[in-house]
Amino acid sequence: MVAKKNEEVSASYHYLLRLRKNEKKQAIVIPFSPADFDALFAKMKAQKPFDLTSEADIDRLRFREEAPLENIERANSRTITGTFKASYWGHAFDNTHKGRISSQSVNLRPFHFVLYLSESGRIYIGAQYLGQYGGYDYLRKTIVDMLPEGKEVTSNSIMLGASYYRNAEPREIRVNIANKASSIAGRSRLGGKMMVAFTRASKTDPLVNRVKTSIIPFFGRGQSEIKHAVAGLINQSDVIAINDEDVIDCTVVADMNGKTTTIHMFENGFRATRVTLDVRVDDEGHPQNAETCNEILNTLNDHVIIVTENG
Repeated sequence: MVAKKNEEVSASYHYLLRLRKNEKKQAIVIPFSPADFDALFAKMKAQKPFDLTSEADIDRLRFREEAPLENIERANSRTITGTFKASYWGHAFDNTHKGRISSQSVNLRPFHFVLYLSESGRIYIGAQYLGQYGGYDYLRKTIVDMLPEGKEVTSNSIMLGASYYRNAEPREIRVNIANKASSIAGRSRLGGKMMVAFTRASKTDPLVNRVKTSIIPFFGRGQSEIKHAVAGLINQSDVIAINDEDVIDCTVVADMNGKTTTIHMFENGFRATRVTLDVRVDDEGHPQNAETCNEILNTLNDHVIIVTENG
């Protein structure tokens, strides 16, 4: 089964650094050693299981004090793979099989991850998402608390630049805009927001080149620059006229290296660029651990480490 659009499997990338103040109160980097990595692996394997009948353990899940870890494996001396479960609660809903689900119940969703200890002493983290679901911060806190001298550890999110998408061939651009713009057709203004999508008619459609040359190159820049570029493209159409500040969000669906890729032009500052993973989902709606971790490692090696370690 191939992942559906609303089940897009992706991963975000981050790395951990250990910073310590010297005598002049300047921050210096203390690399993580293979021994530190060995100790982390041992603590991950020895994590105390969560008792889902214990209110104390359920509270640990509710308040995200620690993520349950599963399938912890050592691929090699510098690589750890596994699965963590992100908890969701506080919002009651109806389920067709179970009926009413209480806001106090805790729902656990599994996501796969990879840890890699680089030669420079950074620990890289690749965390899987499924659509809008995931929980890097939850995973990060769990790992940092298990590291020696965890209070000295800082997390850094990695933003891949526009060059990562240089081979992308746009198929569609979707723009969420504040619904206060003036329609060229003279419609009245409404509140809220609306989505405008433009899809290429063929590979030679001018839209392809316009998105490729006037939108994608702004990926990774400031939001004001991206908004200006997106508004400029939309205003070339005969559909609607907008100002820069009307642009709320923008995604580009493209073909890249034989795969369908979604480029999220606006990334909030709390997570890294999400990279689409070419993996299947099973009948339960989840990708398999081995295949997902392998894809995370491929992107980590091909596009993240080579840039970060040299930059």
